[in-house]
Amino acid sequence: MERNAYRDENDTDQPDSYWRRRVIILVAGLCLLGLFAWIFSSGGGTPTSPAAKGTQASGILPAAAYSGAPTPTVTGSGGSASAVASPSASGSASSAAKPAAAKSARASASARAHAITSAPTSAPAVASAREPGGECYPSAVVLSLFSSRSEYYSGQDPEFNLYAVSTGSGTCSFNTSPAKLYVVVMAEGRIIWDSADCPQGDANHAADLSRGVPAQESVTWNRSMTLPGCITLSSAPPPGIYQVQARTAAVDSPVQTFKLARLPLADV
Repeated sequence: MERNAYRDENDTDQPDSYWRRRVIILVAGLCLLGLFAWIFSSGGGTPTSPAAKGTQASGILPAAAYSGAPTPTVTGSGGSASAVASPSASGSASSAAKPAAAKSARASASARAHAITSAPTSAPAVASAREPGGECYPSAVVLSLFSSRSEYYSGQDPEFNLYAVSTGSGTCSFNTSPAKLYVVVMAEGRIIWDSADCPQGDANHAADLSRGVPAQESVTWNRSMTLPGCITLSSAPPPGIYQVQARTAAVDSPVQTFKLARLPLADV
């Protein structure tokens, strides 16, 4: 009876210890599997660089990538948008560009300085104004004419000053006689008086011209309207605007204007 009772008690305890062993083995196996999984997932025990983790996680390129590459574009459901570089990336790109710009500016300044120092210091020689016979080349003479006044009243004869200047080197002879250097007065572009119609004075008066030194002559219009051969058509030109010009056979001055005006009415 006691023997059977002992046997029944042992039979009752055996299943509890069996399941306890099974649970311990299962837990140990799960722990071992977890350990293996952790080892393999960490890449064989080599830790990942924090900088690489941050770059992979955030999706922002390192600053060096912005120094010569186009702005990356991120495409999403709402369309495409350009990614904005971080302030540190912009600062790095700007810092890298400044030395290059300074170097380029220095190179440009050096090139300009070299060009200036290597340029010829003397001006080219001016062509001679003297023809083989001693007279001035027409292309080397500049004529100018100025009226003594812009407006003339009755009883005032217009007076004109003529200047001849040589632009070439050396000295040359220029004929300033009334038959060679003359003045024409025009009304609406039509010549009404020519000082060569009735020239007076030496027919071969010459002036020696040097470069930049003018020779001056004066001519007065007596208000007559003439034809060649000292023929006078009228001595009373009407008031108005007139044109005047100095001429030779090959050179002309710029045209100037002046006015023949009526006398102002006396105050009452």
